[in-house]
Amino acid sequence: MNLRWLISVLLVLILCIPVPVNAHVPVSAEGNTNISTALAIEKPTKSYVIYGHLHKAGEVAWYQVQMNPGDRLVLSLMTPGYNESVPDMIVMSPGPALPFEGLPNPISVPQGYSAEIIKGETPHKADYEPFSPAAIFKGASYTKENTSPGIYYIAVVSPADETQYSIATGYVEEFTLSEWVLVPVNGISIHLWEGQSILTILAPFLAVVILGFVVIARREKRKGSHLTYSCWLATIAGLFYLGGAAITVVQMVRATGITGISSSVALTLVFAIILIALGIWALRLGRSSSIRALQNRGFLALIGILGLVFWAGLIIGPVLAIGAAVLPEQLPFHHPARK
Repeated sequence: MNLRWLISVLLVLILCIPVPVNAHVPVSAEGNTNISTALAIEKPTKSYVIYGHLHKAGEVAWYQVQMNPGDRLVLSLMTPGYNESVPDMIVMSPGPALPFEGLPNPISVPQGYSAEIIKGETPHKADYEPFSPAAIFKGASYTKENTSPGIYYIAVVSPADETQYSIATGYVEEFTLSEWVLVPVNGISIHLWEGQSILTILAPFLAVVILGFVVIARREKRKGSHLTYSCWLATIAGLFYLGGAAITVVQMVRATGITGISSSVALTLVFAIILIALGIWALRLGRSSSIRALQNRGFLALIGILGLVFWAGLIIGPVLAIGAAVLPEQLPFHHPARK
């Protein structure tokens, strides 16, 4: 594959990526079983998805959000599958208390608040999430336009033991730098929440990295060549990128087996192709005899930066690519045996 052709294809794919429209910042919730320890959601309009676990029937998870004038309160409640128990959601708003019946124990409404209960319903279809490929099972949703300012409380109530749920808030997609870079790690946490084992999630990654390393090492041994540390770092980075792409493709296949094919799948495929292209590029540079040339150093640094942007190689791959770019010495990985 011609290197210039590969770079051109990569740039075209990057330019074709649409602005993310369904991305959420993932958060884990623990210890928020009382209104006094309610998990504070940082920004009411920012898209978060919070993953939680209620251990017994009647247990409650509490959240609070400070709403400003004109903000919309947007909430969605989700479960990991069709046959999972679906929690109820109770929204408590500041303002005149209204007559209300059916509030489950042990929940009570604070003085000066009114409450609305949104009953969870078993989902009959699933939506496809393209960024961390997954099937989304929505059990309840709630929107309140032009909220009055003040603190709002959201209670998620378990109807059964061992209830897994997630609650999405907000409608503006924005990430801090650390939130964006950590998406691959958070993606693994999401798949664990879905009920997959860590071995199932990482199996495609480990298969690509281990098999690729063995094949390349044997080939270099047969040729009698001695790759430098920089070459091996670039090579392993490339394998990590390809392994990350393998995880993405396997999770995409798994999710679409539930949801069916939708237009969002194209976005996942674009991301996967970018990871593959970056991985092949890193492998080619790792086999280059001029890897220490200034131009190739720049290419490796670019691969590392793009890897962080496009969630490649479980963060480690981009770090290795940048390491190969800045490694100051050209040291041999293997030394010939002395006679």
